[in-house]
Amino acid sequence: MGSATVAKSLLPAAGRALKAAVDWARPDLTSPTAPLATIAWLDSFTPSLMPRTSTLQGIGGGVSILTARTIAARSERLLAPLLGGRHEVRRRLAVRAALAVVGTGLTRVPERADESLWWAAMRDSGTLMRSVAAGGAIHDVGHAAWVAQGRGADDGGAGGLRAVIAGTSVLAGAALWADRRLAHRTAVVEPWPVEQRNALPESVAVTAGVVTAGRLIGSAMRATGAGLRRWLGPGATKSGLATLMNGAGWTGAGWVAYVRGVERVGASNSLIEAAYDQPPSLPTVSGGPGSASPFAELGRQGRRFVSDAFTAEQIEAIMGEAGAKDPVRVYVGMDSEPLYQTGRAELALEELERLGAYDREYLLLVSPTGTGWIDQTFVESAELLTRGDVATVAIQYGRYPSFLAAQKVALGRGQFRILLLGVRERLRAVPPEKRPKVLVFGLSMGAWTASDVIMHQGVSGFDHYRVDRALWVGLPWLAKWSRSGMIRGSSDLVPEGTVRVFDRYEQLEALSEEERQRLRAVILSHDNDPIAVLGPDLAVQRPSWLRRGQRGRGVPADMRWTPVVTFIQTAIDALNSMVQVPGAFTSFGHDYRGDMARFVHGAFHLPAVEESQMAAVEAELVRRSVTRAKRLRLPHA
Repeated sequence: MGSATVAKSLLPAAGRALKAAVDWARPDLTSPTAPLATIAWLDSFTPSLMPRTSTLQGIGGGVSILTARTIAARSERLLAPLLGGRHEVRRRLAVRAALAVVGTGLTRVPERADESLWWAAMRDSGTLMRSVAAGGAIHDVGHAAWVAQGRGADDGGAGGLRAVIAGTSVLAGAALWADRRLAHRTAVVEPWPVEQRNALPESVAVTAGVVTAGRLIGSAMRATGAGLRRWLGPGATKSGLATLMNGAGWTGAGWVAYVRGVERVGASNSLIEAAYDQPPSLPTVSGGPGSASPFAELGRQGRRFVSDAFTAEQIEAIMGEAGAKDPVRVYVGMDSEPLYQTGRAELALEELERLGAYDREYLLLVSPTGTGWIDQTFVESAELLTRGDVATVAIQYGRYPSFLAAQKVALGRGQFRILLLGVRERLRAVPPEKRPKVLVFGLSMGAWTASDVIMHQGVSGFDHYRVDRALWVGLPWLAKWSRSGMIRGSSDLVPEGTVRVFDRYEQLEALSEEERQRLRAVILSHDNDPIAVLGPDLAVQRPSWLRRGQRGRGVPADMRWTPVVTFIQTAIDALNSMVQVPGAFTSFGHDYRGDMARFVHGAFHLPAVEESQMAAVEAELVRRSVTRAKRLRLPHA
């Protein structure tokens, strides 16, 4: 048998294998899910709150495709009894037309300013129904035309080749459209301090990897489910039990992988950095001489925090005034004995008394983020603007980045409540005229845990805990104050004018002195901070900040809301919004360093400063940020 004959005999088999690969990847119209998935992928390139790298764009596109495919596939499964066989084209088109009509009717449900999530979900389900119907109709017509020309699934290499050509053509057109959207999105999003290179080929490659991984996991889940059903035997009850067992098994495996992953991340908390490997010599900070909170147990973030405190001499030189004090910094780490929340809180209270914190003019209670990090820009602003007459205290409750530490919110809230109660009780022994002003601060997850403590009391909780004022920065949507509407004052627990949200300092500065005095909680939340707006409702409900006439600073004018896709985009934006460049202070996204000094001064009603002093404070914050970054480039000890 000659080589030509062998090649000819292998062509049908190769064609079928190629066609099977194409069908599995589904890049063209071989599946009813493909049109909806293609649209979702293209929508992932539209402008959103943050710029994105090729990797993040690819991840967002891949998740959008997988989500759209899942929705379309489940819809097809539900419609299967009505659709009939694949060759009953008229019946299938009639069913899809009826579905489109119902969907169109649901999309006409009027949009209300105060509508519930269920009302919005009903309207958006109509959009999905119409999209599923259109995608299914495109598939049915294409399949019917393909069969009419005698090109079935078993026509060998020629059919496979045509499928590849058709799929390539569809992808080429979609890629051209996506590339244009990508260029447009890059142009409308405000420049980012870190270059965000985003090229279509790299994004497509990452998307392909995400989709492939998702489909492999899906295939594996179906295979294990089928194996369990065969093992348990026939019957509806046994089939249901197999489904539950399969879901529980995969959920448990995912949870174990998550826990192992965050444990590895959290292990870095105990690393001793070469730049922070010696206890501080100041007697006014934890870890210093005579401290009850050992330096080695403070954790990585705690060691940085106590080591970078100002001295009175430094404050006097920067502010151009005499009479400054060495500020007090108290920190208790997760590894500090005793290892439970009450013990850690008691240790912090003991440190406050030992260091003379109650003799200061201001007592600043800070709830850190998930890693235990405290924004040094904030603390340094407070220490400079109070001329060092301040004591700052924080207790660590997690070792992981905040997006991995959501399960630690309850622990952080509990520790902070005990700290507030302990401070309140100790202040009873101090004459009213000598008591320090108690101030509360939290950034991001720290703002979440701190604000949750007085959630059910509202502003009256400030008086209950003897708190004078609070500054919450980058408060996440998931925080109870955000979800309940109390952040906007829409609650009987929040008297008018006591809580306000600001995007920039000019808004706070514009208030009258009377309005400023009435404020108990100042919430600094950038209009384009994705963490402040990211919630599950974004998947099914168009948010107010994307409505006409309500877009704030930094929200692209061309950004539009798309069910599910906008939620995925904003989740990706939330990851990218935490990028910070040392010394490059901005007022954008989740970076609040450019706002911090003036908001600390205005929100807490600190002693008056000249504009030249404020400029000196801001310049020092930038300088210390760069210096700290240079030290951290040293290898771990």
